[in-house]
Amino acid sequence: MRVPAGWRRAALPSAGLVAVGGLGYGLTKLSDSDAAANWAQLASVALAVFALVPPLISSWRQRQPGGTSTIEQIDRAERTLRVLVREQWREEIVMRELDQPARLPVRWKISGLDVMDQDERIDGARLLRSWFGLGRVRFDGRTDRMPEMAGRFRKLARRRLVIIGEVGMGKTTLAVLLLSELLKEHREGDPVPVLLSMSGWDPSDEPVHRWLARRLRENYPALRASGFGPDAARGLVTYRRILPVLDGLDELPRPVRSKVVDALNDASAVEALILTCRTSEYLAAVNGGGGAPLAGAAVIEPRPVKSADVISYLLDRLAPGQRAGWAELLAALKSEPDGPLAEALSTPLVVWLLYKVYIETRANPAPLCDSGRFDTADAVTEHLLDNLVQATFSAAPPDDDPDERHEHDHPFRPQRSWDPEEARGRLAFVAHHMSETGSRDFRWWHLHRSVPRRTSILIGGVSVGLTVGTTVGLVSDAVVALRSPHAGSLRDALLFGLAGGPVGGLVGGLTGGIILERLKGYSLEPAYANLRWRGNVTGLAGQLALGLVTVLPVGMVAAFALWRVAGMSSEVGGLVLYGLVVGAIGGVTLGLNKWVTTPLTNDRPQGPVTTLRRDLRLVYGRSLTFGTALGLAFGVAGTLVDGFSGLLRGAEAGIAFGLAGGVVFTLTFGFTGASSTYLVAVAMLRARRRVPLRLMTLLEDAHRVGLLRQVGPVYRFRHERLQDRLAHLHRHPGENR
Repeated sequence: MRVPAGWRRAALPSAGLVAVGGLGYGLTKLSDSDAAANWAQLASVALAVFALVPPLISSWRQRQPGGTSTIEQIDRAERTLRVLVREQWREEIVMRELDQPARLPVRWKISGLDVMDQDERIDGARLLRSWFGLGRVRFDGRTDRMPEMAGRFRKLARRRLVIIGEVGMGKTTLAVLLLSELLKEHREGDPVPVLLSMSGWDPSDEPVHRWLARRLRENYPALRASGFGPDAARGLVTYRRILPVLDGLDELPRPVRSKVVDALNDASAVEALILTCRTSEYLAAVNGGGGAPLAGAAVIEPRPVKSADVISYLLDRLAPGQRAGWAELLAALKSEPDGPLAEALSTPLVVWLLYKVYIETRANPAPLCDSGRFDTADAVTEHLLDNLVQATFSAAPPDDDPDERHEHDHPFRPQRSWDPEEARGRLAFVAHHMSETGSRDFRWWHLHRSVPRRTSILIGGVSVGLTVGTTVGLVSDAVVALRSPHAGSLRDALLFGLAGGPVGGLVGGLTGGIILERLKGYSLEPAYANLRWRGNVTGLAGQLALGLVTVLPVGMVAAFALWRVAGMSSEVGGLVLYGLVVGAIGGVTLGLNKWVTTPLTNDRPQGPVTTLRRDLRLVYGRSLTFGTALGLAFGVAGTLVDGFSGLLRGAEAGIAFGLAGGVVFTLTFGFTGASSTYLVAVAMLRARRRVPLRLMTLLEDAHRVGLLRQVGPVYRFRHERLQDRLAHLHRHPGENR
């Protein structure tokens, strides 16, 4: 009979505890040292392993949202979501310079490819079509006239739009501008447009409505607030309160794309939507392998940018003193409209690259006119991509005016100075990491995937185990020698702690590392501490029960060790009382720590930096709390069973144990937090000169200057081609044209 995976995972930490407990007991029987020191060694081993139990249990016990929010709660959640999305994309549009008055006019038209549903399902019944069979669906528009495009979108029968085009043609830019315009001209009954990356989604494993609700909870954690009910995100999807703007169908594997389109066609909870995809990938998805077009959706594609529009755009942005140096390039665009330079600049991406690399830095663009060096459009584009990071950081120094009251407070300038070449090398590694993991999203809590798993576990087990064992061995031996009724030399106790503590800690650390190695699917997500009682009573009761079930057996094992080894009580009743006190206090503390660990929530969208800071505060706050409470439990319980001579000595011993326990759990339980694994990965990668210690500061600065965009708690490169090129440069560091 096959044992369920959950029970197998639960058995691993239990087996580890039994094995290490038996080892510790054997050591105490074989050693000639006094009983107090033996007990200290056993405590150091047990604590080192016990600290790893809670995160291991949480790895297989994942709670899912449940229940249904009321209509009033969903209404409030919708209003909040609208504000969050508006604030998020207002800032992004400014940082991506999409709000310029003289915007590059990219023209869009209905696709001539066979990728659309019947006209009547897209644009409704029209007189000429229904009576005479004349006419076709129209959806002409320009990115510099977004109110007209938003109005045309609203007139579609089902408000479904697919934006196709080749790389760099501005599909995502159009989707963002359309989202912003729909929010700006909000009308009663309009759903909230929300842009979501499709990377990593497979509708065979996760239905449309469930995936949408999960992504809403991830990208907008404010929806998890108790005031919106048990599951506001699911309610928003069910009642069609959102307009999904789904970016990047082409980023999914080929077999999955047609499944996504079919799933969207079958999803009753999804009516209006906007979808972006490369042309060839969308054509294959809807015409190959039994696929079908997105029902009721208009499909539009861009026209190449005209050289005259590019020239006008560049002239609007050139300072009077710059125009003389650009005369040769502008003349080449006029005289060779089919040349490699004009071909490259026929896409909005390359026009923006030219602006960043040459106009902002006031560099001379004459080298681009060298037809021998840049004989193809790809050569021009790759040259601009290769120099984008350096040019951007060179043109955007930090706001370090000493007369300013709030130094580095400018939202669109870097927080600190970066060497442009170093910045490019570090971002190239980040791009390589993302490409190796098959993602367009940089999640800081996944950075550990760039470090060999077994190496990190070995290093972590040895370093944490030695630190924990030495700390607990020294402190516990000193406390026992000074405060217990058993006579003993402080010097002997400290020497024994130095000898036995590291051994016990190393055994415990390596044992925990082996357990973590077996849990291949073990993953951590950012969280924060939520101390609100309202709506969480049931969850609190469940977590307290789990804590008691987990810790009570450990308390009884510790009591047995003290009874048999240290002789702190000769009565069986004292044994039971000690175990109950330690187990109850430890169990309640563990339950409270688990209960307060909740997904991030606030009244603003949570960025990557905010999620990291809050997770750090949670991890180390609960670690110190857990360790201190458990140490006090040992001291109080020892007093109750006459192990210490008086309440004062018991309290003093408990405080000392608590401080030691706080250090222990900070170094073990703390290192099982998402933020802690990130810090360990950064330290290991910094030693290999892959990333700076202030990696998040670099990424935030790259976001400020427009190289990255922020989508909820993750970063994405402004364009996938930039990510791909930087990843290529990381693999071939000598290449730079």
